[in-house]
Amino acid sequence: MSSPALHPQAKVAFVLAGLYNAAEALCQVFVSVYFWRNSHDLMVLCWYYLALYAVTPIVFVLAGWYSKARDRLHVYRLGILLHIVYYATLLILKEDSVNHTLLLGVLLGITWGAFWAGANTINYDVTTSGRREYFIGIMNAISHFARLIAPLISGFIIMSTPDRLHGYHIVFAVVLVLYALSFIASFFLTPDPERMPFRIKRALFPSKEQRDWRYVMLASFTLAGTFEIPTNFLGILMFMETKNELSVGSYSAYQAIIAIIVSYWFGRWCRPETRRQHLFWSTILLAGSGLVFLFPLTLTSLLIFAMLRSAAMAMFGIGHFSTRMEVIMNTAEDQFQRIEYLCAWEVPLAVGRTIMMLLMICVALAFNDASLGIRIVIIVLCALRLATYYFLAQTSVLQKTRKDCSITSS
Repeated sequence: MSSPALHPQAKVAFVLAGLYNAAEALCQVFVSVYFWRNSHDLMVLCWYYLALYAVTPIVFVLAGWYSKARDRLHVYRLGILLHIVYYATLLILKEDSVNHTLLLGVLLGITWGAFWAGANTINYDVTTSGRREYFIGIMNAISHFARLIAPLISGFIIMSTPDRLHGYHIVFAVVLVLYALSFIASFFLTPDPERMPFRIKRALFPSKEQRDWRYVMLASFTLAGTFEIPTNFLGILMFMETKNELSVGSYSAYQAIIAIIVSYWFGRWCRPETRRQHLFWSTILLAGSGLVFLFPLTLTSLLIFAMLRSAAMAMFGIGHFSTRMEVIMNTAEDQFQRIEYLCAWEVPLAVGRTIMMLLMICVALAFNDASLGIRIVIIVLCALRLATYYFLAQTSVLQKTRKDCSITSS
């Protein structure tokens, strides 16, 4: 089977994804562990992520407006520069950063809003119908490969330094270099300077005629942070079990290995007509994986959950992204309105994330048990994937897939 042709700028997008994911994998989990090590207080992390998730969609919409008024590359580069500012701030504050997590969450929320407004638009622009599964499969494989190597390097650096906190500071410095390289690489992308009006009302408040988009927005709400919240807090659970940063890095690498294999295989063989069944089985797998946390927390249960979740998320990510992009393409009044839809999609997602963090805060206060609070939220998030699949399955994109498959089989 020959591989579909890629957009001329897809290779640049792959390089940027690799650099970004390497930088994030070096620090994403370890920032949480760093805050935990300096505070041993789950509430510190909860307020940090609550601020992050609440601020992101506001900035995302503002950045989307600027993308239309000026250039999507401007906000993308701003997002990269703000990442540099964020990690430089961690280096300056060092251990005292734990006393400023709310403000750091706000800063990272501004950073994410700007960065992802640009990144999502770029990824949309370099994919077209019929090639999305292949593009996302390669993108995911590259991203997960970066996430395979980087956490091991972070864990090794931290464990190798006599003062482990100093090891964290070295890792933060390495991340600054990677983001600087990302900033340089972004200049190989083609600018998009054409100025156009920003009309988000239609995307943010879809009418009955926009049936597919309404279901995609409902699905966005039920995602509720399943891509970020478990990733951020699983590292804390592993550190609670082992008290060892190298084990946290190895745990992230273990998840990445599974995701690489599944992403590459499904990206190569997944087609529009198979999206629905892949989404279905990934949903069953993820919902089932959450049941692991109904039993006592052990190293074995953490490994089993990570294996099931990584496979499920890789399968789901390809089909979900392709379906969402297809619906945007079919719903937008013109191709230039894609930024408004990408921005609007972030709003219900942020609401869901915020509710999940508030749930974790309530559980942590009620039971005074950090591990239990994390496990309950992860179980709820895994179960919510059933609702996500239900809403996506109502779209005409996947309904058509089912009818086509039925005709073919008959």
